[in-house]
Amino acid sequence: MTEVNLTPELRFPEFDGDWIETRTKEIAPLQRGFDLPTSNVIEGIYPVVYSNGILRYHNEFKANGPGVVTGRSGTIGKVTYVEKDFWPHNTSLWVTDFKDNIPKFIYYFYINFRLERFNAGSTVPTLNRNDVHFVKKRIPRPEEQQKIASFLTAVDERIQLLQQKKAKLEEYKKGVMQQLFSQQIRFKDENGNDFPDWEEKRLGSLTTISKGKQLNRSELTETGEYPCQNGGIDPSGYTHQYNTEANTITISEGGNSCGYVNFMETRFWCGGHCYALINIKNSVVLEFLFQSLKFNQNDLMRLRVGSGLPNIQKGDVSKFKIALPSKAEQIKIASFLTSLDASIESLVKEIEGTTTFKKGLLQKMFV
Repeated sequence: MTEVNLTPELRFPEFDGDWIETRTKEIAPLQRGFDLPTSNVIEGIYPVVYSNGILRYHNEFKANGPGVVTGRSGTIGKVTYVEKDFWPHNTSLWVTDFKDNIPKFIYYFYINFRLERFNAGSTVPTLNRNDVHFVKKRIPRPEEQQKIASFLTAVDERIQLLQQKKAKLEEYKKGVMQQLFSQQIRFKDENGNDFPDWEEKRLGSLTTISKGKQLNRSELTETGEYPCQNGGIDPSGYTHQYNTEANTITISEGGNSCGYVNFMETRFWCGGHCYALINIKNSVVLEFLFQSLKFNQNDLMRLRVGSGLPNIQKGDVSKFKIALPSKAEQIKIASFLTSLDASIESLVKEIEGTTTFKKGLLQKMFV
């Protein structure tokens, strides 16, 4: 006989006793949202909550805040918490009555519910609220709900703060790159003197542009030792073999992302829709070249030709012009920008770690 959990695995010490079991409809019932004709949508003061969150605002509201809204069609499982009065769109379901429960707790309750499990429909995924209402769930009394909600809110605020810091640092790097590569600001040498003027060079004169070799999809796996870098931003799969060494700059050759610049830190398979920059001249600092190409990525993307499956011709990439400073100045620029990248990556890992921590809390703090 399977033992039923009456209390969560992780609990604040000041609370005891079993959680109360009842159907979801008696905890926080859901109702379908309301139509909002596009012609009537304006930039107002009340948030309009769609299946995937707040997309716009309106000057009227249908529900008093705070509120909890989840996707009904399209993006199922996306749960939004709204502080003030709002308009729940007809692509969403919204909590009509919190039944004396704490609204923010109900928000985390529905996140932990994993509503995507109730996906129905083939063409457009649809969430049937009656399926959700029928499920029996356990919840604590309001005092414990408030404690849980406050704790998880603090975790969310930490994630938001980290995301804001990351966004500001990325914006700062973007501005600095603009000034560095337009030479509005310049580094000085060790004696405080100006470096020599920059020279314009064709990319093909600085490196060998090598097109990869296509692998059949059957040769790729979801996990593996070496990523296969092809026309997209992310690897198209993994393989047990490689054809290009680590620390290589790549440029996507074909597809919607052609022109995308990447830096591969590990050995990888360079696919048929990918260029690898190899045999870089000694006068060129690898990290500088990557930062320069990344800054000029939009210009690379403008080289694309073709309508069905766009691509970038090797000859056009070879003729692409790069403004090249002296090697000593390249080192200073690359070192500065790489340090910013390291700080951004550190924030990314912290965000991922905190998000994973939150997922673990949701699993252990609910029954």
